[in-house]
Amino acid sequence: MATATARNAIPVPTTSLDFSNEDTPNRDDRLLDARQVAAKLGVSERFIRDHTTRRSPRIPGVKLGKLLRYRAVDVEIFMAELSTLSTSRRS
Repeated sequence: MATATARNAIPVPTTSLDFSNEDTPNRDDRLLDARQVAAKLGVSERFIRDHTTRRSPRIPGVKLGKLLRYRAVDVEIFMAELSTLSTSRRS
């Protein structure tokens, strides 16, 4: 009986996934959801989605099927641009 079970078993890969080499993404390439970005910026999720779905999005999003995610690097760039914008507008 043990040999029949062994024949029908799904093979398990013998190599493990090693993400320590230089070709893999670092921690800054992780994807965040709207809730995480909103918490980081101290705004609502609606604000984040609004700034993502404009014709000229201020925060670029990444579509994963139906999901919308954000790169941490893009959020940092958005925050840096906010601090460099002028408070007065010129016509």
